[in-house]
Amino acid sequence: MCLLKRKRKQAVFKHSYRGIPTHACPCGSVLLKVNCIFENGEIALWFTEAECALCGAELTAPTPEDFEDAEI
Repeated sequence: MCLLKRKRKQAVFKHSYRGIPTHACPCGSVLLKVNCIFENGEIALWFTEAECALCGAELTAPTPEDFEDAEI
């Protein structure tokens, strides 16, 4: 008996909002998929390429330096 792996359904067309660091997708979601590296239980490095967990849009994840000049 042969079992085939089911592939996730992927969006046919993904929007790209790369270039401006953001913490939320234009679709309203704040849940992003980001690749990172852990060292001693803490995030040591993360990549700025992000993907919206809901709609799959490509985004640029923010870094602390992106908000240094912003007023709180």
